[in-house]
Amino acid sequence: MTALTLTLIKTPATKLDCSHITPTNLAGLSLDAIKSLPLNAQKNAFKVADYFEVTGTDNNTIIFKNTHQHLDYIGYKISAGCIIIENDCGDFLGANMQGGCIICQGNVGHRTGDQMRRGLILIDGNAKDYVASRMIAGTIGINGNVGQHTGFGIKRGTLLLRHQPILMATWQDCGSHSLPFMKILSDSFKSLPSKFASLQISKVRKFAGELSVDGRAEMLIIE
Repeated sequence: MTALTLTLIKTPATKLDCSHITPTNLAGLSLDAIKSLPLNAQKNAFKVADYFEVTGTDNNTIIFKNTHQHLDYIGYKISAGCIIIENDCGDFLGANMQGGCIICQGNVGHRTGDQMRRGLILIDGNAKDYVASRMIAGTIGINGNVGQHTGFGIKRGTLLLRHQPILMATWQDCGSHSLPFMKILSDSFKSLPSKFASLQISKVRKFAGELSVDGRAEMLIIE
């Protein structure tokens, strides 16, 4: 089977809600049923086929092609499977994520991983403000730069970053470490279509936070 592929065929005039396009929501649906699926619960909502060409049969892996920042809520509440975005995407990527894997090969908007509870998000490009806001658990890796207020309200979970952001005062510097589990984490990335697959992580600078909430999350800056 080939991965279910959604190729954006026209630029939406406003932000497009893609929250319904997840492996769980599409499980067992035919190609025609997916094309007819409303993009949100509003009356007269646009259908998937109004903006996407849809091909492939494996609903457990969804690939977005020709995307850009107009596409919000990709991977919303995803609980299993994998979503791969071959270009940029908008706000709230992986919001309320329950499990599975999301890989963005471009840049992302604001509030990536908002209220994320489980799973893995890897971003090859840059991310805007409020990465991992109110995050409860899971792992987010960002290869590029991140915006302001990273980890705002985060309770637990791991942020793996290539570049140190401007930190809020509620993050505590724990120094540089050679953590044994980093090799295990690096090995888990090797089969994934992301720049993280080629990273050799041996040493990180660790920050603990967010102390105004719980203080049990970690931000690891690759050195």
